[in-house]
Amino acid sequence: MTRQITTRAIAAACLVAWLAGSAGMEAQPRQRQRRHPPTSATAVRPRAAATVCPRCGWAPRQAGSVRIVRGLAALRKAMREADPGATILLADGEYQLDRTIRIDVPGLVLRGASGNRDRVILRGAGMTGGRVGVGIAVNARDVTIADLTVGWVSHHGIQVRGERGAGGFVVHNVRIVDTGEQLLKGSVAANGEHADNGLVACSLFEYTDAAPSDYTNGIDVLAARGWTVRDSRFERIRGPESRGREAGPAILFWAASGGTVVERNLIVDSYRGIALGVRAGRSKRARGQETAFDHDGGLIRNNVVVNLSRWANEGIEVNSARDVTVEHNTVVVEGSLDWSISVRFPETRGTVANNLTSREIKFRNGGAAVMKGNVTGARRDWFVDPAAADLHLTGRAAGAIDAGVPVDARMTDFDRRSRSVGRAPDAGAFEYAGAAPAARGSGGPR
Repeated sequence: MTRQITTRAIAAACLVAWLAGSAGMEAQPRQRQRRHPPTSATAVRPRAAATVCPRCGWAPRQAGSVRIVRGLAALRKAMREADPGATILLADGEYQLDRTIRIDVPGLVLRGASGNRDRVILRGAGMTGGRVGVGIAVNARDVTIADLTVGWVSHHGIQVRGERGAGGFVVHNVRIVDTGEQLLKGSVAANGEHADNGLVACSLFEYTDAAPSDYTNGIDVLAARGWTVRDSRFERIRGPESRGREAGPAILFWAASGGTVVERNLIVDSYRGIALGVRAGRSKRARGQETAFDHDGGLIRNNVVVNLSRWANEGIEVNSARDVTVEHNTVVVEGSLDWSISVRFPETRGTVANNLTSREIKFRNGGAAVMKGNVTGARRDWFVDPAAADLHLTGRAAGAIDAGVPVDARMTDFDRRSRSVGRAPDAGAFEYAGAAPAARGSGGPR
């Protein structure tokens, strides 16, 4: 299905900061003259090389030396010579990978020098074939990756190796595209260390069309605690059409992961949306050999999941997960299932509040939760443009406006606007303020 996706969401302001003065960003990285940047490395003094993200306030860590590199050989040399806390800035260009980029230095920051992720491209040899399995492998603590594109590899664009002690990981303003398996993987070994305390923000995860098999996710993290995934966009996280587009959730945390926060993300034309936990019973990779649950604690808030295709599956699922809160999400999926959100397995307990869905919210296989302020049965005309993934409310959404229950007076919506408008918060990810759609701005990391 071909569709131009435009939204009024996620990180428009963020992109303005990173891309100021760089018009035409979509076409520029594919210019042939950028394919092989000159090979060199330049050491420079620490400097404010990037603007603070105005949407989320993030800024890259700059504690150590800063080096600008041009070319793959210079990048590998800089990696070998880097001290803990160093920053390596990649000059604009396309870097044709012949093997995995390994980050073994604690505190390393790897960023595109221009701040425009579409001008720095780390390209493997394709989704099949296996010559380059992983684009960037993170094997150390407190690593940051920002302002670049990575993909076209047979396994993962980025792998955060908890078994190597790779906690405290940050990815910001990164595009991961066209991988043979999961786009971003957080891995673990039995009885090993864990990839705890990760942050994924203002990034784009996508397939040009689809993964080569059903074994994919946008983000797949095992046995990790304290991750936040926010302000990001996931497109076409799905398998081949010949297999009914079946695939894993766009965002998945399981194997006794815990404390995960998933908020203000847009998931478009993907087979499944967000999942905390997968199955009942113990996973082979479960943290601490946990047997009672597959996810502990966590928050799914202010997300938008939209898929109008007949092959769409469910939007949000909590499976064998305890003490999870699912609140203020908008889910419009129109596949064969009669539910949009599910709470599944006897171990699952939590709160499901103020969500707006096109289908039912369902308890399955013994799952249960406190339910309040949810609105189901949403119609397409309640939203500005569902076909373009714009689920801001229209004046016809009377069933959702002021239909929620107060949760937190300080709470904001997907666009970071106050929830204090009206008598009560609106159901779903967006507050309706009566503004014309054009006044809301457009967004989504592109």
